[in-house]
Amino acid sequence: MSHSPEPAYNYALPRAFPFYITCDVSHSMHAPREDGRQTPFDILSNCVGELLFQLEAGDPGVSEAAHVSIVAFHDRADVVLPLTRPCDASNIPALPKGGQTNYEQAFLTLRQLIQADCARLAGQYQLKTPVVFFITDGEPFVGNARQPAEVWLPARARLIDPAFPHRPHITAMGFGQVTEQTLCQVATSFRNNPLAYVADESIQAVKVVAAIAQAVQDSIGSSIRSSDFVIPIPAGMRRLPCGGS
Repeated sequence: MSHSPEPAYNYALPRAFPFYITCDVSHSMHAPREDGRQTPFDILSNCVGELLFQLEAGDPGVSEAAHVSIVAFHDRADVVLPLTRPCDASNIPALPKGGQTNYEQAFLTLRQLIQADCARLAGQYQLKTPVVFFITDGEPFVGNARQPAEVWLPARARLIDPAFPHRPHITAMGFGQVTEQTLCQVATSFRNNPLAYVADESIQAVKVVAAIAQAVQDSIGSSIRSSDFVIPIPAGMRRLPCGGS
């Protein structure tokens, strides 16, 4: 989907860029590996904390303008870190471990969060379009079967409804068992480019997760410095040629 122009701002106010790092923490992310090595969940857990630390320790302008929330989804969606500036994030809770992969709950939770967060920030900041980084290694799955698209797509549609003034950009970053079609259904488009990325099959999942975390960190910093949304392609991934909304 394409977004309407940014609303007029009161430039006497400080800027706020809301970012929602939305992490799949279902069983496939943390299932023990036969070789005993770290799982994608282990890497993601370490990288999320490091990402906030690097944002806080780097450019003060980025640390003050970035507002970051961490959402973990599995059977349900948990707000691990409410929207906060990196310079104010003194304690980052651990990511939970879950079983299934409920996309519907992820999108329903994001809609509620973004609405409440933006309503709270709007009077205090020049509020930019929110960005959702949706990180997953699997297809939506609930109960004993794949979660039908007709169940979760309406929740996604409400999140990006043109009538919703704070509808976000959604960047889908996938690896493992998630299909390209699903990533295209999750992602929005920005300047006619789909925000959907998939890992090269030859790259280990743990390396992909680390690259995703670095790309998210770089995106936050670059977006704030340029005052517009910027997303680098994570190392070991490629942009999918899917179209629109």
